[in-house]
Amino acid sequence: MTTNPDGARLVRSLRQARPVLLACEAIGWLHMTGKANQAFLLHHGGIGVNYDPNDWHQALSPDWSTRIGWVRSGAGNLTWPHALVEFLTKYDEGSSQASTVGLLQAAHAMASGIEKNLPKSISDYLGQDATHMWLVSPFGHPVRNLVADPPPLHGSRGREMLLDRVGRLLDELGRLGSTPPGDAEPWWTWRENAIGENGWLRELFLCTLAETRLPNNDVTLWDQSYVAAALFKAAVAGAALVGATNWQDLKRRTQWRILIVGFGSSHYEARAVKIGDWAGARRDINAFFIEVQRFIEVDLAVGALVYRDDETLAFTFPGRRQDATQSDSKGSLDDTHAEALHAEIEKCVDELARSHDFETPPICHLSSKSTRSFVGMTAGLRQVREELVIPLHRVWQMGSGSEQKGHVCPVCGVRFNGNTRSPLSDNARKQSVCSVCARRRKGRLDDWLLSGNDTIWISEVADGNDRVALLSFSFDLEPWLGGSHVDTLRAQSIAEWRRFNPVLGNQDNPVKPDDPFQTLTASVESKVARFNRNDPLLSSLQEGYRHETNWPEFFSKIVEDRAEAPAWNALDDSQRARWIVHQLFRKLPSPGRVYRFWRTAEEFFDQLLICFRELSAAHPNRWRTRRLVVTPDSASIAKKWLDRETYSSVWRGKPIDLLYRDHDGSFVTISNLARCFDAEEEGNELKGKELLLIGDNGPAQTLAIQDVETPGGLGAYSPVVPLDRSPERFRILVPLDCATLCVESAIKKWRSEFGAVWDRMPLRVGIVAFPRMMPFQAVVESARNLEAALHERKGETWRVSESHTRNGVTALGLERHRSGSEIVLVPTSLPDGRDDVFYAYFRVEDRTLRNPRDFQHPAGQVYRHALDLRRGDGVLVEPSDVAWVFMDTAARRFEPAQVRPLSDFQRMQDTWTLLTRRVPSLSALRDAWSELDQRESAWRDSEGRWLDGGQAAWTDLARAVLGRRLGISGAALETLVEAAAGGTLRWSLEWHLSLLKEKVEVNHGE
Repeated sequence: MTTNPDGARLVRSLRQARPVLLACEAIGWLHMTGKANQAFLLHHGGIGVNYDPNDWHQALSPDWSTRIGWVRSGAGNLTWPHALVEFLTKYDEGSSQASTVGLLQAAHAMASGIEKNLPKSISDYLGQDATHMWLVSPFGHPVRNLVADPPPLHGSRGREMLLDRVGRLLDELGRLGSTPPGDAEPWWTWRENAIGENGWLRELFLCTLAETRLPNNDVTLWDQSYVAAALFKAAVAGAALVGATNWQDLKRRTQWRILIVGFGSSHYEARAVKIGDWAGARRDINAFFIEVQRFIEVDLAVGALVYRDDETLAFTFPGRRQDATQSDSKGSLDDTHAEALHAEIEKCVDELARSHDFETPPICHLSSKSTRSFVGMTAGLRQVREELVIPLHRVWQMGSGSEQKGHVCPVCGVRFNGNTRSPLSDNARKQSVCSVCARRRKGRLDDWLLSGNDTIWISEVADGNDRVALLSFSFDLEPWLGGSHVDTLRAQSIAEWRRFNPVLGNQDNPVKPDDPFQTLTASVESKVARFNRNDPLLSSLQEGYRHETNWPEFFSKIVEDRAEAPAWNALDDSQRARWIVHQLFRKLPSPGRVYRFWRTAEEFFDQLLICFRELSAAHPNRWRTRRLVVTPDSASIAKKWLDRETYSSVWRGKPIDLLYRDHDGSFVTISNLARCFDAEEEGNELKGKELLLIGDNGPAQTLAIQDVETPGGLGAYSPVVPLDRSPERFRILVPLDCATLCVESAIKKWRSEFGAVWDRMPLRVGIVAFPRMMPFQAVVESARNLEAALHERKGETWRVSESHTRNGVTALGLERHRSGSEIVLVPTSLPDGRDDVFYAYFRVEDRTLRNPRDFQHPAGQVYRHALDLRRGDGVLVEPSDVAWVFMDTAARRFEPAQVRPLSDFQRMQDTWTLLTRRVPSLSALRDAWSELDQRESAWRDSEGRWLDGGQAAWTDLARAVLGRRLGISGAALETLVEAAAGGTLRWSLEWHLSLLKEKVEVNHGE
């Protein structure tokens, strides 16, 4: 390469190589297509089907080589295989190919992870048979039995359909590649149709497996294929830029960097005055992110997206060879040229941001180290987020907008609003926004007018009491992406491996069945002084071991590449042995699995959105989800109505909001009509009526209604407003009267799908209940405060009080760190009846190994299977919590959040159910609680702490008052007393009586 790199020249080189780079990406998508066949599953399921997944291409006509033969002339400095079909037949061969196939081999090996690299005879016991051929989530939840319940891909015409679509994909690729278009848009369309969010290839490959063996059945064919393609594409891009690639030993030596683009979305959320400000900004930010994707993935074709959240995008990027030095890059992209390309990319990303008139700059970050894993990606994401905390983290020249005078815009705070001679009042002029912020609001409205299936209006979300709930659900995904929580998962149990492999080669297995971890570690320690590639123990644990020549290099690939671990030279033999054993038996944060973590978390929230739409739209009055178009009479039409302005009025004593549309002179309703109409009414009741309409800033005007009809595309809607959805957080506005069902549904789904890892994948729920007219800025600030309070909670030690197992589920009684207890159900068996020795492990507080399934991290943390926990064991739990606030005033956002264990939400509901069944009247319930509330206030100090003996005395009083005033006794009384002492009774009454305004049916002697 040149000694003085020119970033612009590197960008031009990538654009010239675009057809070949995108063709290589497509090769990566398709290289395992043979596994997308029912015969592949049956072959590994013991049915006796003889099937070779590498022969699938033989059914293509024209054949594979003919269809992609044009790539040979696309980039002169690349070395292609003798036969292009080698991409499909040699991608998983042991020996590295001295061509671009070698880069695919490296990408494939990195994507799938080394834990699957076990000798077949040793790992046969991990196989699934055809009766139970399960696809599971990366968190251990069974998703589908692919043989008993085959997806359409494995149906009678599935293979024929797949091959037909693959053929058309390659034909279109060939057409674009042979006569490359001048811009990237046709390529983007081609790519999105295949692998976008609704891409046909993505949908087909998501429903089947790349590996059938346990526990690698947690990664789909799509996960492995896509990530391998992303890595292959970046590696070929590096080779195209270098021009003098070293084609030897590519499979072992190829490495990658990660390119991260960040943008401070939270700043725009915090500045939003109205919901339209944030929704409009979010729309522009999403458009910017898509443009960045198009630029990186298609225009330059230098890599592919491997992670995205609400503020960051991460892409694969060419790396430096493992054996490269500062003076010799060994034919790979050195640091100097990588930085020059990065700087040019940053300039282009800045221009994309300026085209949206953003007030703050993006960040473009390139990892300083080349690696063979995504472990370092988390540190890069964290660094970018820390920089984004300061909105103007570097010098940024933005567009000033068209206005040069006026007041400062109340939203962005950096532009003038130009409102100097408006007839509006001075206060109204100050509230006017600049042209950029106005455009963002308008863009959101434009999108709604085109679809309208979801609403954008809080007035349509509000329930019958004119109240709304902002629900926030969040995960802490970083420990999974970074690999620290993957430490808790097993690729094999040492005890199970020993049980099924008593003999290794022709020698007895040296590992003792009653103490497998310690004896295995000791055995490995005895071998690290001298490398023996024929050692039967280590050869049985890792297929690649016998191809290595020394310990440091083997350690580098097995340990240093896949974990944040010390280097070989920094450890003694005992520590080295512990790291080797840990890495060989743990699941690994392989790129394919990390990608699946991201997508699974997103999918969880996507499915919640579907559920919440259904729950919020279920109402006995059909007007809950309907709209009307109101046509004014001629006199009203002549009045000065503002196009797309919202107007408020009152009809039948209930609020009704309308939006004016100038193109046809009509109004469309944008409020909850179930408050105005009975279910049996037709809506014609508005005909001939007059409404006094008040706009945002103008004077009140009378609207005389001539006609009413149902609108076309805007006729029905789901009363929810999704605000954010990333893999780590989901925010949505729902009617307050639906919030309970929504939260319960989310908890139920989380317990079902994350039950095996509930202690490491906590669900945190924030609930902000507020009246419709509450300023949106205050609502969002309150939500942020709740989320901050929820994430302040760190891991706690909970104590096991009991353990019972039945039908493959272990019920653990746990005493919480703070107070109270709960029962947790942990799935401990697989669908085929075998013990789940892969997922259901807890971090325990002791540092001694007690059971054969126990294992220990090199740093000392001991992990114990759920089946082996005993009374008194302390387990580390990252608690799932819920925090809520009712914003009857905007000042509530400044009050400390009420944080409670998530399980208390169901206790709160159960308490209310008990009350509704047993209390004699609502007034009796209110009187009883009023007395208790007064006494509680008197027996606490000014900071809310109980006075000496106050809590015990108050609990006794609660028993007496509840029994006397409500006529409750026995177990029901004790349940209510316990709820009162724990604060659950107060929460239940506030939630159901104050927030939801529910009523209690009179008890007639149940």
